[in-house]
Amino acid sequence: MLNTLRGSISGWTAKILLGLLVLSFAVWGIGDVFRGSVANAVLTAGETEVSLQDYALAYNRAESRLASQIGRQPTAEEAEMFGISQSVISQLVAGAVLDEQGRRIDLGLSQDRLAQVIAEDPTFQDASGNFSRAQFQNALYNARISETDYIRGQENQAVRSQIVDAVSEGIVIPDAFATALGLYNGERRTVEYMTLTPAVIPSVADPSEEVLASYFAENTQRYAAPEYRSVSFAVLTPEALADPSTITDEAVAEDYEQYKDRYTTPEQRRVQQIAFPDEAAATEAKAKLDGGASFEDVARDAGRSPADIDLGLVSRAQIPDATVADAAFGLAEGETSDVVNGAFGPVLLRVAEIQPGAVQPLEEVSDEIRSALALVAANDTANSAYNAFEDARAGGATFAEAAQSAGVTVQTIPAVDREGNGPDGQPVPEQPSAQEFLPGVFETEPGMDNVPINFQSNGYVFYDVISIDPARDRTLDEVRDRVIADWKAAETDRLLAERAAQMKSELEAGQSIAEVAAAAGVEARTAASISRQSGASELGQAGVNAAFSGGPGTVATAAGREAGSQVVLRVSEVAPPADPASSVAANERSQMTGMLENDVLESYVSLLQNDTPIAVHPAGIERAKALIR
Repeated sequence: MLNTLRGSISGWTAKILLGLLVLSFAVWGIGDVFRGSVANAVLTAGETEVSLQDYALAYNRAESRLASQIGRQPTAEEAEMFGISQSVISQLVAGAVLDEQGRRIDLGLSQDRLAQVIAEDPTFQDASGNFSRAQFQNALYNARISETDYIRGQENQAVRSQIVDAVSEGIVIPDAFATALGLYNGERRTVEYMTLTPAVIPSVADPSEEVLASYFAENTQRYAAPEYRSVSFAVLTPEALADPSTITDEAVAEDYEQYKDRYTTPEQRRVQQIAFPDEAAATEAKAKLDGGASFEDVARDAGRSPADIDLGLVSRAQIPDATVADAAFGLAEGETSDVVNGAFGPVLLRVAEIQPGAVQPLEEVSDEIRSALALVAANDTANSAYNAFEDARAGGATFAEAAQSAGVTVQTIPAVDREGNGPDGQPVPEQPSAQEFLPGVFETEPGMDNVPINFQSNGYVFYDVISIDPARDRTLDEVRDRVIADWKAAETDRLLAERAAQMKSELEAGQSIAEVAAAAGVEARTAASISRQSGASELGQAGVNAAFSGGPGTVATAAGREAGSQVVLRVSEVAPPADPASSVAANERSQMTGMLENDVLESYVSLLQNDTPIAVHPAGIERAKALIR
């Protein structure tokens, strides 16, 4: 059956058909399959059902990906704007038709192989690399997935992988495509150019009041004030509650004695070792040493290099053979041992260096111990402080009174926008580090009792919105200096672009780069043999795009490499690569192959969708949304 799948996509006729199916999938979508009223599934594909839990899990994952992109948890409106719901349904439809195809052709996975796949997942392994049942259960609990749902999902994933591997096996980039990519990457050009800065035009004077007012009217939204909110907050963390002064000297001394090993540096020795195949060879080598031969000469006679015999600077515990360790740590510095019968054969040892062990005195580490003990004690009281705050609020206490009951300090931000900036446009330094803080502040209203934000392992942010200043248009007088600066910058850019266009016309009329540059008082330069990749360091990316926009003799202007500059250029030479294939990097080939595989797989999924009855159940989706955390 898998050979049949592979055969179904072989040949250029089939591949063209699959390419057309990609377009049909994009146009067809899934909009016309919303029908039915099954409430225990979000969709069905043939006899395959997608559960409410599957939808909730896929939605949570999509939301997490979006949160990592925007740096915070998205609001419900943002999730809708980014199309998470539609994306999740499309993803689930694709998975369901693959599952249904696997059911049709009777693909599966043995229980033994399934158990092996789960056991090999690093997420479920302990520090020794072994499967941990407790870690497995904790991971599923944190992800809010039942064991049954997870195992079923792994079975489905295994079936899908078999189909995907069969469909995509053997796909390679066509030679014509690789050659075209190599010609594109490897093409070299020599470009004559000059860079214009604002220094080549007269300085721009301040605008008249009429011009300034007109510019401000055209760009009012650019200067609008966002919504600002004043908010009080209190951070509850073990670090904030920790008070080293409450830890007695007796407690510090007791902890020091109990964990003295933490402050002890063991004796270390640089040990050299010559291993021998048998005791007779070792005894003969020992006799040579006693006769005056050096340890290095004996090692060389035994076929050992200096690197072979050096065990490094090690402690007793770092030598795995106890017999060898005892012998090495019984020698004086520079002394050579008798033959030592180690676990792996006879050896001779020499100690080249000894670094004595040391113990940090209590006086040196007392502050460190005191802080650590205070943090442990604060961890124990953090939950009590949290409960004290919540109980106080439930009893009608104000935000400040509840914070005082919990023993945490209240701070106030007079004004902050959604981006965390104050009215001066700069980030507000006092805001807490919890990513959910600002979204929470802008989703609530003054006077509401807000749910504390949990962050780090045992930290909370309590917050209370005091007031809201709605977004508004600023007056010209409020932002006059900024508007003047922006107008002058825009006018400078306009005049510089006009000067660049004039110089371009002079080049097109037949003047040389040197002549035009000399008249403008700028330097004529040459970017020799640049590629699309290397030229940006000289011309800037916009300049590279302009330089590669036409054939030999192309004259163009573009934004320069430095902000506020313009580049005027002429292409003097175009040279294709001698060997286009060498200009295609391995990672590019791999990337293009992956894209081609994805296209073929998407086409195959579209083919299955056209051949499979699909129904999306709105009632089931609504029930699934209640499971989303």
